[in-house]
Amino acid sequence: MSGNGVRLQVCEAFGSSRQIGSRLGKQCATIGDSMVSKAKKRLQKSGMRWKDAVVLARSCMSYAEDFDPAYVEWLRGYSESSGISYDDLSVLLMDGESGFCTDVLLNEEATEDGAVYSAHTEDWRAADLRHLVLIKGKPKNGPAFLVMSLGGIELDAGMNSAGLSFTGNSLQQDDTRVGIPKLCLARKLLMSRTISEAISVATAADRASSYNINLCYKSGELYCVEGSATEHALLYAHNGYLVHTNHYLDKRMVRHEKSFRGRSGITLERGADTIVRYHRALRLVNKNLGLVKANVLKDLLGDHVDYPYSICYHGSEHQPPSDRTRTIFALVMDLTRSRMHVCVDNPCKGKWRELEFY
Repeated sequence: MSGNGVRLQVCEAFGSSRQIGSRLGKQCATIGDSMVSKAKKRLQKSGMRWKDAVVLARSCMSYAEDFDPAYVEWLRGYSESSGISYDDLSVLLMDGESGFCTDVLLNEEATEDGAVYSAHTEDWRAADLRHLVLIKGKPKNGPAFLVMSLGGIELDAGMNSAGLSFTGNSLQQDDTRVGIPKLCLARKLLMSRTISEAISVATAADRASSYNINLCYKSGELYCVEGSATEHALLYAHNGYLVHTNHYLDKRMVRHEKSFRGRSGITLERGADTIVRYHRALRLVNKNLGLVKANVLKDLLGDHVDYPYSICYHGSEHQPPSDRTRTIFALVMDLTRSRMHVCVDNPCKGKWRELEFY
């Protein structure tokens, strides 16, 4: 699959969690090596030693092993088949950087075709375009799934054959701690068969930090789980839709917001665009209320109002190319028809492809 010359590797994996990890490790070893190499360079620039990062990762992964031993098995299988050490893979899950994403969730009250949709942009390091891998999975004990990932290691956004999808928006929070890495919630979200099960996963105790986790179910139940390490709030869809970007909406959770207090290192310009993207997406949904279908959502994700900090994010020219953040993929997941529409690269120029389960 390509968009503007960018190709996405699609990997099929089945069996136990360890077997899935092993199959992905064989197919993605070169990508995994590249991810570790780039992570070491980023840490070196920050002044942190890799061996210190390993110590932190071991502490956090002890929580992850209690929370989801199957995901740890996935990583161990990946390590064995790829030759990348488990410690190095674990450090990748400690990445403290934040992406900037836009999400729109809709059910039959808001759509023209009566379908339930989850639409998402993933704004992340442009250098990670080459690390994108779409996994078509068929676990031995669990629903089949489609999930976008970095290297088959970090699971970013996906859907399963039980009719549930998840995506995430990064949130700057003031109560981070040693605990379950937020990236370690994703596999259990993919294995959830009901919306309440997914909410329980998203609000697990002992979290190191949290995303805003967007959950859609084929019945039309739509939730945002706004989290920090120690608290959470549930936002439920009214009038058939929810929109979320990268700031807290719940009044109780706003007190955990770091980015608007000037302590996170995020510039005011970058902090402000989450509010602009949020209201722009709301406006576009309201403009098309009752008329929304997949193509309308694709156009929404390619919107350029407030360019380059738009929903279709193109990155600041003030950032060095190696560190530049922009939209690296977009998804429109159709929970009613069990289909995933995927665009690699900025959705304004990338090509869309439709995928079904394994």
